[in-house]
Amino acid sequence: MNHRITSRLIQHEFNRIRPRLPATALILTLTAPAVLASDYPSSDYFLADWEARDAWKGHGVSVGLSYTSEPMFNVAGGEKLGGTYTDNIGLEFGFDLQRLLGIPATNLVIKGSKRDGTSVSERFIAPSEGGNLFTVQEIYGGQNVKLANVQFNTILLDERLNIAYGRLIANDDFLRSPLYCQFINNSFCGSPKPVFLQNPFTFTAYPLATWGTRIRYDTPSRVWTLQAAVYDGDPEGKEGDPASSSHNTHGTSWGWGNNGVTMAGEIHYHVNRDSDSALPGTYKVGGYYMTGTFQNLESTDNATATGSAMGWVLGDQMLYRERPGSERGLWGFGALVFSFTNDTNPMPWYFNTGLVYQGLFESRPRDTTGLAITSGWFGNEVNVARRAQGLAEKDYEAVIELNHQFVLGRGISVQPDIQYIIRPAGTGDIDNALAIGARVVVNF
Repeated sequence: MNHRITSRLIQHEFNRIRPRLPATALILTLTAPAVLASDYPSSDYFLADWEARDAWKGHGVSVGLSYTSEPMFNVAGGEKLGGTYTDNIGLEFGFDLQRLLGIPATNLVIKGSKRDGTSVSERFIAPSEGGNLFTVQEIYGGQNVKLANVQFNTILLDERLNIAYGRLIANDDFLRSPLYCQFINNSFCGSPKPVFLQNPFTFTAYPLATWGTRIRYDTPSRVWTLQAAVYDGDPEGKEGDPASSSHNTHGTSWGWGNNGVTMAGEIHYHVNRDSDSALPGTYKVGGYYMTGTFQNLESTDNATATGSAMGWVLGDQMLYRERPGSERGLWGFGALVFSFTNDTNPMPWYFNTGLVYQGLFESRPRDTTGLAITSGWFGNEVNVARRAQGLAEKDYEAVIELNHQFVLGRGISVQPDIQYIIRPAGTGDIDNALAIGARVVVNF
């Protein structure tokens, strides 16, 4: 495809989504001078205190409102060139029930989400396969208004015991790293992808919540953390039917489901956890077992199999610190996810690894720079059914991502991003794709 045709295609796509971009452009214009500044505005919020935030918090009520946008363009490879825009408005309320109602050591968190936009993976990179597997925009999914967490937390034993109960999200607590959402690709943020691929899926991620209870315990030395949880195994009300659509579109169907339960557990080992000079790290081993029924991947007629189980090993480690007490430095991370039930888990092997540097430039100590790679392998069971249907077999998909987050102060960050998608959808029939774009976040 020659340069002139490519330019016209990209310009056409930009004109199509231009009505969605004025707010982003305004934010970038207003805050651009801050990118070169060596200091930051004191407030972490765009509207600062807005004459109420601190007063409400003093009475036991906190309010959070955020806006995240991820415009991304497929500029080379894939099946078509073009871009999309997707966004998320997040609303969160926190209630200190000890201050408000006298209930000791307990708080309540309520979260909601409104999502709009379309996926560049589905529309341009691999539309013939319904999108590449590791979708480019992590906030795409559940594009509507949805009630997420309605979660109580009781904290005891000098804050070493944390019990959560109510409408929970498994991904909030398990198979998670604070480094993952440096990246925009959904294979990293919020958790490694294989645990979300079952049909129907039960390991929940924001903004889909389900009934559950989670217990987390720090040993007195704070070297070890143990956590375990049980969740309703039917968050979408599909009752184990792979052909059924979701019956919980807005997160307001609160009945107990009819597809078993999901049980998860993790052990954490902490290195130099509270040190200001040594290099801290956290290593985790965990897994889950789902007792319900799921699509049998070897079948072509939505037959089901019982049970789904996966395990994982994760690690985050600070590798270099600029000076004692400084947050500036280099972190590394890695994850390995594996399946015990390949007839219900499409991706039995997965890994990721990456680096995140905070404060790469001395004048910008809060900025972060990230480079990561991820790859996942499809199981033979997936290809049994695809061969029977005359479809191309799938083997693996991989992504390399590079970005830099400018923390501008006043609750605003801007993060240019580039992703290279290798073997989109895993078939080898679609050219490797190059996607570029950004993430813009405003915390009000």
